[in-house]
This record gives sequence, C-alpha cells and structure tokens, in this order.
Amino acid sequence: MKKNLLFMCMLFGAVAMNAQFTVEDDEGNFIEDGDVVAYNSIIFDEASLEFFVTNTSSDEIRSRIEFVSATNADGSQMELCYGECYTGITIGENYPVGFDIVIAPGAQTGLGNHMFNADPGNGTDVLDYVFRFYQVDVAGNEIGTPLSMTYRYDPLLGVNDQNMLDVTIASTVVTSQIIATTFEPLDVTIYDLQGRQVLSQKLDIGQQAIDVSNLRSQMYIVQFENTEGASQTTKIVVR
Repeated sequence: MKKNLLFMCMLFGAVAMNAQFTVEDDEGNFIEDGDVVAYNSIIFDEASLEFFVTNTSSDEIRSRIEFVSATNADGSQMELCYGECYTGITIGENYPVGFDIVIAPGAQTGLGNHMFNADPGNGTDVLDYVFRFYQVDVAGNEIGTPLSMTYRYDPLLGVNDQNMLDVTIASTVVTSQIIATTFEPLDVTIYDLQGRQVLSQKLDIGQQAIDVSNLRSQMYIVQFENTEGASQTTKIVVR
C-alpha cells in the first residue's frame, strides 16, 4: 500500500512538473523561446504586444513573468500588464506581484495582458527588454520549462508601407507563399526581426510566388529593391 501511495505521489509530481503552456500574440502567432518582437514606435496602438498564455496540459497551472534584464533602458517607461498593470517595472521582479495567474486545463488568459515601451531612448540605439514566462507550484516554487523572449524598441527599424515601387502584395498574412505582382524586375530580401537575412531571390515582371514555407511562424521584414536602388519595405506575418 505504501509503495502504491509513493508511486501515485511520484506520478502526480511528474505530471505537475511537465505541465506546459504556450504564448501567442493577438494575431495567433506563437512566441517561442528566444524570440525577439520588435517595434519602431512608442505609440500604444502600434507598439503594444498583446499576449495570451494557454495552458496546454490537463492540469491547472500557475503562471508568472520575470523581468529579467534591459539594455539601454531601466524599465521605468515599460508597461507590463499580466493580471494587473504595472507602469514602470523593476529588473529582477516577478509579475503579477504577490499572486499567480491561475489557468485551468486547456484555458487561455483573457484580454488586456500586454507589454508596451514608451521610452524613446536616444533616437538611435535599440532598447531591449527580456522577459521570462514560467510556472510555479502552489508553494511558489518554479517548475516546468520557462519561455524567454525579448520586447525590442528599434527606432531605426525602417518600415515603409507606401508603394514606392511597382510592386503589390496580395496579403501581408501568409502561410506558405507571398504572392507579389511586380511591373519591373526586383530583388526581394526577407529579414527576421533580429535583422538576419532568411531569404533572398529575384523577381521578374508579373505575378509570382515567394516560397516562405520553411520560415518559422512569426513576423518578418520584406524589402523589395529595383536596379536603381529604390526600395520598398513592409511587414509580413507567416502563420
């Protein structure tokens, strides 16, 4: 009988330790461990990262967020809402303060949780805020696998949605292909939000498909450039 009881306790502990969660934005894009979400604005409607935490396990979980670190910022103009809103947050602090966000099996947190930077910095340097989503048990001890991500304000992140070139995109939200129509030969380059080139190809005149099926589900920067050096840059979301 004692052996059975011990086995059940060990089983319960293993289930609790393996309880998992996902984090996604308001467009349904999953935020994965190590991701950087970048903005070039300090206007709330344009630069608020709305997020939802989903309990993917069959057990209730308790969730919190740690403000891990900041680069070129101190958190005084960062707003973090998770259960409660905090305008001005402290490096090393865990949020919400004094309680956990309890999420039922299969459930998702509601509207209103977000991150937003209002610090303009010096106008050129990147501001990075590193956050860590994690679980705790009823005693407040950390369990499970955390997820770390970076909210970035990059004032020089050049995004121009105006049609400077003879090119149009059928949709900025895609799954496997970007459908572009161009009236002149163009070079297209796709960058992730960390500035890394992930795809490059040449486009001829007419409607063409740019294969993005190998890219992760997240936001990207697409730059079109003609032979004279004129360029057009826009955002696309791969789902």
